[in-house]
Amino acid sequence: MRTLLRLALPMVAGMLISGCMSGDLDVGQNLINPDEMELQYIDTVTVNLSTIMAPDSFVTSSDSTILVGRWTDSQTGQMEGRGFASLSYVTNDLPDQKGIRFDSLVLEMVYGYSVGDTLKPFTLQIHQLRQPLDIGAVHYNTQSVAYNATPLITTTFLPQFKEEIRQVRVRIPDALAQSFYAKLVSKEINSSESMSDYWKGFAFLSPAASNVFLGLNLTSSLSGIRLYYRGNDISQTAGNLLFPFQSSQFTQLTNNRSGTPLQALQRASDAVSSRTTQNSSFVVPGAFLSTRLEIPSLSEFIKPENFIGLNRAELIIEPIRRDVRDNNAPPDQLALYFTNNQNETLEAVPGFSTGASAAVASYSYLPNAIELEDAYVFNITHYVNQVMRGLSVNRPMLLKVPTGQSTMKTMIQRVAFGNRQSTTDRIRLKLYITSDT
Repeated sequence: MRTLLRLALPMVAGMLISGCMSGDLDVGQNLINPDEMELQYIDTVTVNLSTIMAPDSFVTSSDSTILVGRWTDSQTGQMEGRGFASLSYVTNDLPDQKGIRFDSLVLEMVYGYSVGDTLKPFTLQIHQLRQPLDIGAVHYNTQSVAYNATPLITTTFLPQFKEEIRQVRVRIPDALAQSFYAKLVSKEINSSESMSDYWKGFAFLSPAASNVFLGLNLTSSLSGIRLYYRGNDISQTAGNLLFPFQSSQFTQLTNNRSGTPLQALQRASDAVSSRTTQNSSFVVPGAFLSTRLEIPSLSEFIKPENFIGLNRAELIIEPIRRDVRDNNAPPDQLALYFTNNQNETLEAVPGFSTGASAAVASYSYLPNAIELEDAYVFNITHYVNQVMRGLSVNRPMLLKVPTGQSTMKTMIQRVAFGNRQSTTDRIRLKLYITSDT
């Protein structure tokens, strides 16, 4: 449960407590004596929420990480992430070295981040690709590459890394590793082409049932397959050689909404009312889900008696969340965009009192509150003023991650919002107005 009043900005905190007090002296001074003004707020304006789907592919090969895991939700369905990567060849002097012997071959991947439940064991399956990746090509979330059905390696671990260098390290089977070493020494593998012919690449999957995604940074200088070898001298001097991943890694994200209320989203024009999804709506970028907002009475707003002017309009949207330590943080920022009957993303909604900048809000919470108090607070004063004055039409809006902020981590973040019928977290449009006494 949240307490909206405590989330108000300091400039209006006093009036939230009193509900009515001396007004803003900058409003209506030429109309009436400031001592005869009152400042009050109204939060009974209806805001209707629904969830829409705007399918579109997005580039995943430009991100440094691959995503592996899945997330199942009774309302939004299942999202699954699979990663694909190929290895680079590194010029080496192994064929010229004398008195060394093979030790082991280890697949090493830097652990970037996790989203979800990291308290349960995570199973990672690594499959060999059937064909090399197209190096230099742009890869999208909808793409996949054929791989062997049987995993090359299966490993299970707790995704909680406390070492300074956080890595997932998996030993490659000895027979395959020794064969690779032998081909390096014999110079059968001596170029990127011969390297790709031998390895082709890897597909990274997880059959884990828990809700968790791992972000593995394959562009790190510490990610790749590392060959360990030793000298035959008395001290058995150790050496190693890293073959890094190529910069062609990408993630495939798939979504399945079968059996959920959102399976009704078949066309871009479809919308599922929040009343059919437990009084909530959703923003899940990687599932193409956004929230549609409509304020039907805004253009016919009945002004209070003795109304002078609108001081501020705040759209306060509360995420349905219990604890900020749940390792499932909502997006850092959300933005409002105008839309149409096809749920297309049009121009940004003007923000603040001048409308000179877009309506963008950052996720914020009170760190010392007994119960979590958090929200996205949008200042849409300019837009509401224009509608109330008849200078602009009342238009539906989309709530989504700002354009251009589509990192892989952002794509799998998810947030739900309560409508006005929700028992705890609700959306409210608060209008701060000035009237005479």
